[in-house]
Amino acid sequence: MKQPAYHLRANKAVDRLTLIDVIKRASTLDTHTGEYTYYGFGGPYLEDFRLLYEFYPEIRMISIENNDEIYKRQVFHMPCHSSQLKLKKTEFKSFLDQYDGNNEKSIFWLDYLDLRYAWFDEFMELLTKVSNGSIIKITLRCEPGDYIDKCEVDAGRKKAEFRDEFRELLPHSTSQPPADFAGLAKLLQDMIRIAAQKTLSAIMASQFFPISSFRYADGAGMFSLTGMVCAREDVGKAKHAFGDWHLRNLNWGTPSVIDVPTLSTKERLHLQRRLPCDRYAGRVLRRALGYLIDNDIRRTEGKLRQYADFHRYSPYFMKAVP
Repeated sequence: MKQPAYHLRANKAVDRLTLIDVIKRASTLDTHTGEYTYYGFGGPYLEDFRLLYEFYPEIRMISIENNDEIYKRQVFHMPCHSSQLKLKKTEFKSFLDQYDGNNEKSIFWLDYLDLRYAWFDEFMELLTKVSNGSIIKITLRCEPGDYIDKCEVDAGRKKAEFRDEFRELLPHSTSQPPADFAGLAKLLQDMIRIAAQKTLSAIMASQFFPISSFRYADGAGMFSLTGMVCAREDVGKAKHAFGDWHLRNLNWGTPSVIDVPTLSTKERLHLQRRLPCDRYAGRVLRRALGYLIDNDIRRTEGKLRQYADFHRYSPYFMKAVP
């Protein structure tokens, strides 16, 4: 499958940077960041590995990739010495079969490009193997258009196939993929919750709880959830570490939207002095600019409210002369 240019996607970049905050807060739970090992699907540019190395050079990292040509590009784009980052050429399922948490705290980003039951299977297997204090982030395709068709027969077939494939994880036997982005993201979150509860049942010593969840456009709609596995008696303490984070979702609430506006560097610098801004952020920033950046006031203020929420994570893309 062709890899999107994730290093140039603003919403994806925001999602990636929120993980940096999660790691920072998790490290307050009697865990030094150097105790973590990060596992991810780096893609051709290893962008999340580059970012992680920039913020936490002490974290060991392992990239898992099966495609020959992407693997070669990863070798070329290595952001650090191979003693800190290992590139493994293998299927994730094969890697997972051999993986043993062995009381090592891990960070996994299961960054999938599509939506399959097999990905939930891998997530559930991983839950049984990681040690307490480990972080798991899972990203799935969340595109309502996949289940919409002008032909009612074809649309019905697609929805029936969805129900058949994901039957074991649906909150209701009659559940079907919603036609709206927000509804489908919430359904995927419910399916992850059910998968986690099936795997780590109430009688088990460990629990998976959510930390944050987002939906955003990245060429197609995507849903991304980050959570932690910890001992049940430590859940309260772990949640407290994220209790004042403005992007938290600790109780399986509605996923947040990431939809950052495209602003010039001059506009961003002009708005920076008004941030952070907790009350009426969209209106305050619109008045600070003095003009609309979208079709009307409502959409403009919505975009600027997004910028207020995510300005610390919003990337700069600049033209450079090689």
